[in-house]
Amino acid sequence: MLRTKESGGLAVNHVDAGVAHLAALCQTEAAIAVYGHHIGLCDIPSEMAKERRGRIERAEAACRDSAIKLTTDANLPELIRKHHQAVPGDPPTVAQSRRKITGLERRLLLSCLVDADHTDTARHYGDQPDLYPGAGRWDERLAALDRYVSNLGHEPSGPRAALRATIYHACRSASSDQLFWACDSPVGSGKTTAIMAYLLQTAHELGLRHIFVVLPYTNIVQQSVDVYRKALVLSGEDPEKIVAAHHHQAEFKSADLRFLTTLWDAPIIVTTAVQFFETLGANQTGRLRKLHQLPGSAVFIDEAHAAMPIHLWPFMWEQAKSLARSWSCRFVLGSGSLARFWENPRILGEGKTEAIPSMIPDEIRNTASIFERTRVSYRSQPEALTMAALCDWIQTSNRARLVVLNTVKSAAVVAQELRRRGVLTLHLSTALAPVHRKPILRLIRRRLKMNPDLNWVLVATSCVEAGVDFSFATAFRERCRTSSLVQIGGRVNRHGERSEGVVWDFTVNDPLLSLHPDFKSSRDVVEDVFRKGMWDRDLTALMTYALEEEFKRKSEEQRIGDLWEQETVGSYPNVAKLTRLITSDTRLVLIDPDLIKAVREGARVDHRELMARSVQLWFTKVGKLALSEIGHGAELYAWEYEYDPKFLGIMAGILKLSQIDRDGYAFV
Repeated sequence: MLRTKESGGLAVNHVDAGVAHLAALCQTEAAIAVYGHHIGLCDIPSEMAKERRGRIERAEAACRDSAIKLTTDANLPELIRKHHQAVPGDPPTVAQSRRKITGLERRLLLSCLVDADHTDTARHYGDQPDLYPGAGRWDERLAALDRYVSNLGHEPSGPRAALRATIYHACRSASSDQLFWACDSPVGSGKTTAIMAYLLQTAHELGLRHIFVVLPYTNIVQQSVDVYRKALVLSGEDPEKIVAAHHHQAEFKSADLRFLTTLWDAPIIVTTAVQFFETLGANQTGRLRKLHQLPGSAVFIDEAHAAMPIHLWPFMWEQAKSLARSWSCRFVLGSGSLARFWENPRILGEGKTEAIPSMIPDEIRNTASIFERTRVSYRSQPEALTMAALCDWIQTSNRARLVVLNTVKSAAVVAQELRRRGVLTLHLSTALAPVHRKPILRLIRRRLKMNPDLNWVLVATSCVEAGVDFSFATAFRERCRTSSLVQIGGRVNRHGERSEGVVWDFTVNDPLLSLHPDFKSSRDVVEDVFRKGMWDRDLTALMTYALEEEFKRKSEEQRIGDLWEQETVGSYPNVAKLTRLITSDTRLVLIDPDLIKAVREGARVDHRELMARSVQLWFTKVGKLALSEIGHGAELYAWEYEYDPKFLGIMAGILKLSQIDRDGYAFV
């Protein structure tokens, strides 16, 4: 069946014979995996319905191709004979198991099959060279990290330095026997390196395969990667093979682009929450290909409160517990404002809550909490603001200040208006490709370090909320979530260098400033927190309260139940849809003319360049802008309007189009 290959694929669906043979041997799970190794994990209820129909219509059967089933069945003995002739030796004997296999186990099984298949195919066609990832060498990397931390030299005799050293030691010495740890270390306390010390020590003691650092936003991936490469890469090693940066979605259905997929095979993988958690619920082969790398790993989920919508945590929590208990994984959940959702039976369900110890001893946490309450204060602007009023208010301050809006459009509009008024302004959002965000990030850090009293403004989106090492004098945050406000507090007076920092909460009412539709309930909770005067609480307690209030107001129990029902019956395509962290349908849009030209001409493109010189756009926006496809189905598009690499990115073109629409000009 495989000898004749026609344009566009094999002449006959080669999957069907394998499924038929395995089904005859009662190897049901192997048959499901073979059936799905191109199309992904199937909808088992639908396949079982085919089986019931097949009792009458002989061509219908679970996981079979009805168009060729009868032909396959007739030819199966000869096909098996030819298979044994091509592959000599007795086939392995697989013992039958009566234990019901879990969805996670099915995903892991398919992951192994898909990666072997895709890797061999890519090598055969020359799309993927034989790459050998670096070795763990965990003990050597831990020693390197110790040296790196000891040489940082921040405030050598100050109380903050003593707090950082104590937290580093506490994390480094935490037991590897504990499956889950919580780490609510405050901002500026060295959490990035302290938890890595635990991960390295645990990987060394348990002989783990990988270390994962899971971050909430793509823009902070490179910042963490830079730190880890400086601290952990040993002499003579290629930094990119040791610490892999997985910026944002780089998986494609097109076979021609499979070699671009990041495979999680480096010793240390820094990835996003979207990549990590959507893989745990995926059914598509592109995502699942890398999943088998996860067992035997230590995982740090940074800013865990922001990792995903709360209704997804019950499902993901069960996956994490299975990985820890059955697949030799260890997990750390970290944040400077960690909401302890795992203690809440309303969220996880009765009998499913956990007691997770803190890496940081209580006395250290209490000391840090006192410092946090004196480091920054939270205030709220009672009146909704127009864009003009917001800009007027921002201009009343003359220190370095941060302004965060809820949408990319609002951030661009405010940044453009402030610059028009003569205010020294920078803009940072996902409207800029990663390659252009990097120099802006360097400029921001340089200004804050070299000239902290400079009068200027950074206007951004939530991409600066978590993990970015900024320290502004003041911040203005459009009302969103309590957690978002707390996280912005981590970008203000970060190291206690001022007597106090201030974070302002505000709302807007202006047709030029678009309201984000997802934050209605959470905005009400923020208002409630201010009305009750709760900002003097311990931040972990405050965050836990706010999380439960958001959960109650959104009535998430139904969504949790629907997801579990689909997983239980094996409706895996539906599970994949329900576990998407980002529900908008986005496409990768290239902004570099030379790269666009290369892709159009069919040239081989380095995946790092592809990721660095692109932005993600909603598919509806792609359609409205009439962007051109540049190959590989409907997966890659070319940006064909104005692009400003130093300020507004693609919003330069979009705002110009909006201005034309408002002024009534027609497109030519």
